[in-house]
Order: sequence, then structure tokens, then C-alpha cells
Amino acid sequence: MVIAAALAFGLIGLVIQLWRIASLTASYDQGIFVQALWNGLAGHPFESTLSSQLSDVVVNGGSAPQVGYHRLGQHFTPLLALWIPLVGLLGPVALPLVQVGLVTAAGLALHQLAAQRLAPALAARIAFSFYGANAIIGPTWGNFTDLCQLPLLAFLLLLGLERRRFVLVLIPALLMPLVREDTGVVLVGIGIWLALRQPRRWPLALLLMGWGGGWVLLVTNQLMPLFSDDNARRFMLENFGQYVPGSQRASSLEVLRQALGQPAVLMRELLDPPDQTLRYLLGQGLPLLFVPLIAADSWLLMGLPLLGLLLAQGSNNPLSITIRYTFLVVPGLFAGTVFWWQRHGGVFASKGVRGFWTGAVLLSLLFSLTSNPHRSLSFLIPDSVNPWVHRSLVEQWQHARAARSALALIPPRSPTAATTHLVHPLARRPVLVRFPQSVTYQDRQGQLRSVDWIAADVGRLQRYGVAFNEDRDTLESSLKRFQELGDSYGVRRVVDGVVILERGGQDAPGARLALENLLKASPQAAPTDQTQRR
Repeated sequence: MVIAAALAFGLIGLVIQLWRIASLTASYDQGIFVQALWNGLAGHPFESTLSSQLSDVVVNGGSAPQVGYHRLGQHFTPLLALWIPLVGLLGPVALPLVQVGLVTAAGLALHQLAAQRLAPALAARIAFSFYGANAIIGPTWGNFTDLCQLPLLAFLLLLGLERRRFVLVLIPALLMPLVREDTGVVLVGIGIWLALRQPRRWPLALLLMGWGGGWVLLVTNQLMPLFSDDNARRFMLENFGQYVPGSQRASSLEVLRQALGQPAVLMRELLDPPDQTLRYLLGQGLPLLFVPLIAADSWLLMGLPLLGLLLAQGSNNPLSITIRYTFLVVPGLFAGTVFWWQRHGGVFASKGVRGFWTGAVLLSLLFSLTSNPHRSLSFLIPDSVNPWVHRSLVEQWQHARAARSALALIPPRSPTAATTHLVHPLARRPVLVRFPQSVTYQDRQGQLRSVDWIAADVGRLQRYGVAFNEDRDTLESSLKRFQELGDSYGVRRVVDGVVILERGGQDAPGARLALENLLKASPQAAPTDQTQRR
């Protein structure tokens, strides 16, 4: 039954991910990873103009994105290099396959861990809870994330500790900090748990804590600045700037030192907003019948990464249960539950407890589906109810076909600017920037150049702009950018709201008029605070 659940989870997840790719639902982050790994095939791993678009000198300094910019200055993710050959072999479907495959395998590893300590039926129930958890389904169905590699490694490490297998401990322990610059804290949490629960293994616990914590400090303070200063000048300030007010840059060590000297601010950030924190904890605990909330092992294992999420701020809400950050918390959450049930296994004999647990998993599944995570189910569930915004499966497919036929005009390696949802199908090229934010870039010599092609899905922005401020703002910026460009770009095609422009190109017959008519279509009034959205 566990294998059947894993196959169902993997198959459904893969179908959803392939649909996201085919229907052009995948967005900017998907394109970043594709470009960063695709460039590795040409000997430039982790280089990405899309990542450069998010750098401090572009966002805050007004510079143009640069060819040769290394993403490792924003997020240190060397383990991703493993997937470069697969991206070359399978193209855009490689990363969805990796993400769904790794998360599915993580559930099987968790089941093996549970089987070490629990009765078969109870171990299976833990696995079912994993595959039915909103915190697992949500990020698995979203854009690719480097953190999808973490749960499998963490469960394998804990399994190796249980079985006392040296290789099964060594390999995951070495690889976990390489997932991302902050994943070493998960290894520190495992070390703390091991030291307290199995004191005789304190030397190994100290090694895990030293390797995980030491790597985080080394990477964030020494290695990442070798590539760019973005972590200190932008990301640390956006996430933890409340602890270093007025600073123009801050290292992880400086933020830690300043935060520890402000206990009142720490306590405020830890608890505020209380309703959101409570909803997050309840959502995480629901598929496990809220056991993690009372399990000391769960708190020991997930405490440090959870603390980081509670103390952070930023535009990407770290306490959203359907985004990538939940993968930092999930390993300790589920593994700690396994250890709790080992000491309280008799409770599972109650038919009522089993019934409530089944209901909790089903409720978690219901929440996962109705929340339409990352608009992955928009063909079934409307993106907005008031005002109504919905595209059926057929409409999405027809629009994607029209968009891809238009994108086929753009030569494979030509420098291009594209709106968010046209980024990932164009990402396998050295130069790709985000429209309307940029239409220029810096080449490897630092010379400013204009992109040769522009691809903009104006129709999508008009449709979603009536309900979502971000899309409306992007639409308004796009209209201004079109006016600035004037006749310097020829209108090559306009189909189903997708516009293709070529620098210095000739207008296709009727295309300029079609663009003018498209741009005259006025969006409805801006959404109010009472707008009901998915």
C-alpha cells in the first residue's frame, strides 16, 4: 500500500508538473534553474542573466542584467550540478522529474525509517501522512526548488543513524549542506537531537553540528562574496533587516550578533503575527494528527530551521505552507513524529484515533486541492472568485499552443526579453531578461546591449490584472515600455494576446494594428481589499 501511495503521488505530481510546463503555468524561478544549469553544458555552470535580474545592482542600483553573473552569490547550491547532464538530455522536463522523483523517494525513505521503530501498520500510516501533507504537495507542485533535495537526504541520514551504517550516514551528512547555503542548520538540528537522545554518540553529534554550522558560516561569509555581494546587500537585509536597521549590508554573523543583543525584537518577531504562526503550525501538524506539536523529538529536529522562518520577513512569506521553505521543516517534523509513536504506540490501537487520523489526512488533501497551490490546478479551480478569473483546461491548452507557435519565431540563442510565464520555455539561451523590467543587458565585456527579441503575454496580464495587483502593475509597466520602444522593434506576430517584437525587424502584415488594438483593451478597475482570490 505504501508503494501504491508513492506511485500515485509520483504519477499525479509528474502529470501536474508536465501540465504546468505545457500550459505555460510555470514561472520565473523555473526559468532561473533551467538557464543556470543549461549554461553548465557550455562550461558556465550557475551563470544566469535571470538571476542577475534579481541582484542588488539591478534591483536597487538600476544597472542592466549581466552575462556571466553567477547565481552562487545569491544562493550557494553546488549540489545542483548533479542535474546538469539531465537538463541537457531531457530539456525542460528534467527538473520536474527530479523534483517529483526526489520527494516521492523521500516518502519511501521515511517509511523505512518508521519501519525501524514502529509496527508495519503504523509505519505505513506515517508514509500516507507524508504523501497527503499540504506542506509536501504544495511545494512539489510548484516551480523547481533546490530544497526538494533536502528531505530525502535528511531521512537517509536518520535511517543510517538508526541502522548504524557508516556510508548511509556519511554521504547524506556530506551532501546536506551543499543543497543550499542555509541547509546546514538542519544538520545542526540532527546533531543536537543525537547528542540529547543518544549521549554516547556525542562525538558524531559534534561532527554533524560542526560540519553543518561551520559550513553555513563559511559559505555565507567567505564563499558567496567571491561571486557577488548580493547576500549581504540584499537578501540578508530583506529577510533580517529588522535586526540591523539602517545598515547597507549585513553578513550572517553580523545579523546573528545584532539579533542576540535585541531579545525584545527577537521575541516580537518570533510571535508576530500570532494568528499566522498558529495557522502554519496547525497546517504542518494536521496530517500527523498534530503529534509534532507535542513531540519533543520534532521540536529538537525542526527547531532551528523553524526558528529561522519565524524570525524572517520578506515578500516571499516564509510561513506559507505551500512554498519551498517547508522542506526545511518537514524532515524534523515527520522524523520526530516517528520517535514519538515509538513511545506511545499503544494509542494507535484505538479505532477512534485511527479514524481521526484518516480524517486529518483527507482534510489535508482537501486543503491542498482547494488552495490551488501555485495555480497548478487553475484548469479546475478559479484563480479568483470576485472578480471571476478562470481558464478551462481547453482554453489553457489553446493559449499555450498559440504562444508556443509565436515563440517559435525567436532563434534559439538570440538575446531575448520575456514576461514571467514565457521565461521558462525560452530559458535555454545565454541571454534572457525579464520584460518589462529590462530590454537591455551587459555582455561579458560590460558593454550595454539591447535584446534582439521581446516576447510578452499581454493577454494573460489583462486577464489576471483585474484581480491581482502584481499582474496589473506588470501590465501598466508593459504598456509604458511599448510606448518607449516606439518603432525601434518591429511587430512580428500578435496571437491570442502574445506579442513578439524584433529589434530592427519589419512589421508583419496587420501585426502593428493588432498590437495597437490589444493595447487599447482597458483593464477593469483595480481590485479592492475585499476581492476574493484563490
